[in-house]
Amino acid sequence: MFIIPARALAAAVALTLCVAQPAHAQSDRSGRIEGVLFDSVHARPFAGVQVVAFGTGDQMNVRAAATSDTAGHYHIDSLAPGRYAVGFESPFLDSLEITLASRVASVAPAGAAHVDLAMPPAAKLRAAVCPGVSLPKGTGVIYGHVVSAESEKPLAGVVLALAWHELDVDRKTLRTLNADRAASVTTDAGGWYRACGVPTGAWVQMQLQHEDHLSPVIRTLVDDTIGITIRHLSFSDTESRADADSGATRADSVAVALSGTAVLSGIVLDSAGVTVAGAELHVRGTASVERTGATGRFALRGLPAGTQMLEVRRVGYEATELPVELRDGATTTRDVRLRKVIVTLDSLRIVARRTHYPEFQKRREHDFGGGIFIGPEEMPQQHVVFTSDIVQKVPGFRVVDTGAMATVMDGRRASGCRTNIVIDGLERQSINDVQPSEIGAIEFYRSGTIAPWFYDRGCGAIVIWTKR
Repeated sequence: MFIIPARALAAAVALTLCVAQPAHAQSDRSGRIEGVLFDSVHARPFAGVQVVAFGTGDQMNVRAAATSDTAGHYHIDSLAPGRYAVGFESPFLDSLEITLASRVASVAPAGAAHVDLAMPPAAKLRAAVCPGVSLPKGTGVIYGHVVSAESEKPLAGVVLALAWHELDVDRKTLRTLNADRAASVTTDAGGWYRACGVPTGAWVQMQLQHEDHLSPVIRTLVDDTIGITIRHLSFSDTESRADADSGATRADSVAVALSGTAVLSGIVLDSAGVTVAGAELHVRGTASVERTGATGRFALRGLPAGTQMLEVRRVGYEATELPVELRDGATTTRDVRLRKVIVTLDSLRIVARRTHYPEFQKRREHDFGGGIFIGPEEMPQQHVVFTSDIVQKVPGFRVVDTGAMATVMDGRRASGCRTNIVIDGLERQSINDVQPSEIGAIEFYRSGTIAPWFYDRGCGAIVIWTKR
């Protein structure tokens, strides 16, 4: 795990990709530049990208452009003879402050120059963002900029706390190893941060800490392919929670909902672009909740400024959460797309039956410790959006927070005692890591009851079996 201090990043990646050479002639005296654009990250042609040629020397005021087709081919026609600097535009590279060196092409009268261009490989991009750092396989980087939600000015000295969960297997015992990891980085004088060495393909929780106040927790996934996630954030000291560990005492303590004058509006659609009625929307940590009507439109008011988390629920659809940028006195428009999870099957004729969850069935039949069991027959009757909603119906447990940040606690203890969540044998999971539609059976063991000894950690256990 490598975390290096943040500083303003300006990296230059120079790639020698081609040599200009003459090609076929044209009917007039003007020439052309042509070639292929390749995406080295995804190993495919780079389509829909604008390639630009700038004149040099006496033709410095000349600029011409073309867009690559589906095969990555481009051609820039009607160029006066001379030398040109050729490159392509990439908002992604610009956001990383990475500049690719342009290629020089010499266009002869009535001729053409062939120039192939390419997006650098993922490894080179990661090396440019984290220079001098060797990133092990399966790790990447989160990079971004933090500004004040009030002034839009960069915020220096903001601590970004990161946490994630790692799974591994002990090669000797073959037991599953679970570990919670944490790290932090601090924004530089320009408000930039970068965290090198975070896992790819896993959810990373992020929270800003500034002047004894905390932002909402934001989940970010670093893609396995490129290994870089760009996450720009904003923070409001006046409309964020006081850090209880800092000793700060404010009216907006943890028990009080946050508020402000920001507005969030938009439309909820399904994957086919059809409006979704009855969807519930909520900005985490606030009292603002709204349900969409027939038009799918919503408008949440009285929201705090800064980067906030919007949660969207609708029975029959996957629960969704996404970050939104809000500002006091302004309306932010953000449409939401939900994906259906309900599948209608044709009629079936059952000719034989065997339980898919033998361990669950065995413990349910021989339970002597007061366990509560919801089997494959009862699960379709739950009609909930989050798995935590099922837990709230079960006595002896207490759910803290909502959505991806929901945590199950022992409901019989005043102090924090986290219940062990087991999903398909993997311990210490988050309750909403699995959707209700994906669950085949659940076992509940409250503290004080007899739970399977290998899952009992003293604060109760919830054992979840996904559908098979």
